[in-house]
Amino acid sequence: MSAFLPQEKHWRIIPFHYYSAAKNMAIDEAIFRLYDTFHLDTIRFYGWKPSSVSIGKNQLLLEEVDLENLAKLSYQCVRRISGGGAVFHDELGELTYSIVTSSRYLKSKNVEGNYYELANLVFKPLETIGLSIDYDQIHCPSVFIGGKKISGNAQVRQGDKILQHGTILIDIRPEIMYSVLRVRSGRTQSSMIASVYQNVTSIGEKLNQVFTPRSLADFLITNLKTLKFRIATLTEEELQLAVELQEEKYATDEWTSLK
Repeated sequence: MSAFLPQEKHWRIIPFHYYSAAKNMAIDEAIFRLYDTFHLDTIRFYGWKPSSVSIGKNQLLLEEVDLENLAKLSYQCVRRISGGGAVFHDELGELTYSIVTSSRYLKSKNVEGNYYELANLVFKPLETIGLSIDYDQIHCPSVFIGGKKISGNAQVRQGDKILQHGTILIDIRPEIMYSVLRVRSGRTQSSMIASVYQNVTSIGEKLNQVFTPRSLADFLITNLKTLKFRIATLTEEELQLAVELQEEKYATDEWTSLK
């Protein structure tokens, strides 16, 4: 699966940085929107500071997020342009990646296959430290280690153009997660917390080696052996568009709540 791209394809890798929730989503959309202009196939690694919740494009904010508890913890909330469910992004316990490319470069010709080919770019290096990666569906295309979920992923597509982003769990704190995410109807907070411990894993649980979001991103970049890439930053045009999107869209109540 790792050789799905033409050998001449070069990737731009944007190394780890912490940003606010609104800025993270603004950067992802800016790269996605300007792909047709610059054709920069990009893998970006980032973290959320402070810890945040992101909700899917079509979700109802008040049904997914306890805004009172979110405010008490000084966390943030943002609406993605991708689908999928509400996600708690732990500042210290999660690395997030995003990939922007074209489906023209992918072997698989269906959406599910595209998800796993792209996720494999990021997760393949973990096999070098003894972690066996599997792919399947739990509500969204997911990545598993030892039968437990370690990553959820979401996409937005426009023609051949794809933006995929996903999580890599370094640690799990379901008690915090379900203080800001609302519990599904018919479930209790304690049952949801127990379900996380039973069905979700993390890098920290599987390895004696201690990673931070930044050090895990550095490790993954160092071990992207099958890719031709260069370390780079955003273009001036991407930076400017990201600023505009952050101010005019992602940091607004109108977008987050879809009022």
